[in-house]
Amino acid sequence: MDGIYCPSVLRKIVQAGTKDTSYKGASETLAEQAEIEVSAKQCERVVQRIGRERLDETAESVAQWEALPLPKRRESPANAPKNSWDARVAVVEFDGGRVQLRDETWGEKEAKVLGEKRSWWKESKAACLMTFFGRPSAEDPLPNLPESLRNPLFAVPRFLAMGHSGRLDSHGQARVETTGTCGPAADGPKTEVSVEPEEHARWSPEPLVRSVAATCRSYDHLAEITLAAAWQRGFPAADRKAFLGDGLQVNWRLHREYFSDYEPIVDLMHALSYVYASAIASSGQYEQGWRRYEDWANAVWRGQVDAVIRDLRLLQATTSDAAVLQELDRGLTYLSNNAPRMQYAKYRRLGLPLTTSHIESVQKQLNIRLKGTEKYWCAEGVEPVVQLRADRISETKPLESFWKRRASSQTGFRKRRTST
Repeated sequence: MDGIYCPSVLRKIVQAGTKDTSYKGASETLAEQAEIEVSAKQCERVVQRIGRERLDETAESVAQWEALPLPKRRESPANAPKNSWDARVAVVEFDGGRVQLRDETWGEKEAKVLGEKRSWWKESKAACLMTFFGRPSAEDPLPNLPESLRNPLFAVPRFLAMGHSGRLDSHGQARVETTGTCGPAADGPKTEVSVEPEEHARWSPEPLVRSVAATCRSYDHLAEITLAAAWQRGFPAADRKAFLGDGLQVNWRLHREYFSDYEPIVDLMHALSYVYASAIASSGQYEQGWRRYEDWANAVWRGQVDAVIRDLRLLQATTSDAAVLQELDRGLTYLSNNAPRMQYAKYRRLGLPLTTSHIESVQKQLNIRLKGTEKYWCAEGVEPVVQLRADRISETKPLESFWKRRASSQTGFRKRRTST
């Protein structure tokens, strides 16, 4: 019965339904702040209907892009923003999140396998389409490792949060302490803090405009809707384009198959987290490990990843500790697989970004609505919400133009329904 609502009320319902953490919360927000009495179920119906309309538009834009001949795909559409690409960079970042999806085969006899481990958690996918303001330069604008990456109070919490640097039990788990030092836990309680460093030169060019594409379907589907969105924003006309991701191999398959004309870049912080873990695990004392990290991090910063790989292989050959060997192997594998995408000095000269911080921020904003141990989505119900949530956090404001198109297409007459 959502047809009974006027357009302004529909917009409020959709806004609340995609901003609040649940339909129940949206219903309460509408009653308290807008004095609109809408049940949680009715709020769900409205959000699902509008979300499906946006999904139809997205599918139409993908079909429009796929119908173009190859030369036209390399040109911007007539209505694309007229950017001055000599001072701007077009960037696409990919990342995966987590969401609980109901398994419709759960409990069926043919789906039961003895000892099978089942989980509701599935992967959501998102892409961030960014423009940056940055000009290329003949020299590296920031040749030395920034002080913030030499500061344990800044760097270590970020490395540990990535989950790649937690296996340090043989030498004590690293802690960030109010004393300004970072090392194995000492006697007595400590207060862990995360302190931002003083302002330094920017690692990456200045961000301008962000738009978001997201789905719970396949990565290939995400690549298709991202390509269509990038074309609509005029990205093909950019002289400098970059594709950023972490070390997940599917990212680089998508780069090869869909974004091969973009410069591939592995997230700097993910790379340094493996460097940090290997340095600490291979050192007898934390202070020694931190000095080793600084040497290796400086080499990575300058794009000299091969030197770090050589050091890791030498340490492997002279180490017998199984736990240390395992950490060294993880670091060596990551750096070896991604070395061609870690030419950070070159990227700085080209005015390209170095980190996936923007897509990680996007994932957190998507998770506000989608992720929770108490939330179980069905595949049909989650996709419209993912679409609307991505629209909501896009700075290009796709919902504003959607509501205008929708209003202009309304006839003012309700369709006649026949009873069955």
